[in-house]
Amino acid sequence: MKKHFVLIALLLVLGMVLSACGQAATEAPAEPAEKKTRVAVAFPGVVSDQSWNQFGYEGLLEAQKDCDLEIAYSEDVFQDEQLETFRNYAAEGYDIIIGHGGEYADAISTVAAEYPDIWFGDTNGIPEGDNVSKMIIGYGQMAYLAGVLACEMTQANHVAFVGGESIPVLEHGAEKFTEAAQSCGKDVEVDVVYTGSWADVNKAYEAGLGLIADGADVLFHILDTADAGLIAAAEDSGKYAIGLYRDSSDLGPNAVIGSAIGSPGGLIYELACGHVPMGEKAYLTVHTPKWGVNIHMTDLTPPDVQERVKAVYEKMVSGELVVKNFGEE
Repeated sequence: MKKHFVLIALLLVLGMVLSACGQAATEAPAEPAEKKTRVAVAFPGVVSDQSWNQFGYEGLLEAQKDCDLEIAYSEDVFQDEQLETFRNYAAEGYDIIIGHGGEYADAISTVAAEYPDIWFGDTNGIPEGDNVSKMIIGYGQMAYLAGVLACEMTQANHVAFVGGESIPVLEHGAEKFTEAAQSCGKDVEVDVVYTGSWADVNKAYEAGLGLIADGADVLFHILDTADAGLIAAAEDSGKYAIGLYRDSSDLGPNAVIGSAIGSPGGLIYELACGHVPMGEKAYLTVHTPKWGVNIHMTDLTPPDVQERVKAVYEKMVSGELVVKNFGEE
């Protein structure tokens, strides 16, 4: 009886082992984790500047979430560091490498030619290469709307445009601001000045004071953190200013009559998510959902002026008024 019990027990154990082996043999292999697209971005300033760089960084974070990306970024990448930064990211195997600014165009053209199998992107520049995508903010349309507002609000018939650097996309913006500032039936003088710095608040402040001393009573800019200096000059002098990218009235509540809206975050988002095909360029315009060009006005702007400026915006949206952006056919 004892032998029979032992034999039965052995048979049961053997059956369990064979059953377990059979189950292991029929289990499907685990699915390998899907490789995330790796995206790296070079920023010309710090990503906490509440302007060009921060909005671009916020667009990168949103792209990371929506498009399931692995991201990396570098801040304060100046001209002498551009080639090394892009080459390092390429050597590390990033799938998409982006420069946030037109100042990166030459470096991207060079490195993209060295790494033809990697996808490169640039905002506000026109680098060369079949493996390069370009996304350009609608400074032309933003500056035009700011120019219309400046024309309506100037009492001295004298306004000014202040840019960070004299690069093609800003020069085009200055042209559109000038065109619009002379479009409302007044004989308006327009000064154009470049400070040589996107971030130097003191330079922008001094430039603003100089323009005001020369007779300008409405100041518009395409700057980054230096916008605080220009708006402070208007605030301290009792003159008007027009902000950029966001409602800038917190920088000068008694000076800011409005802001030309358009988010640099949309540029990075579209490039990082691969929405702009290789070798092509796209624009952030009055027709772009969420990130697009618009005009915000504060209570310092009278209601009748707001209505006239909004009417110009609506004409741009409908296509009745065509304002082209830099590089647009």
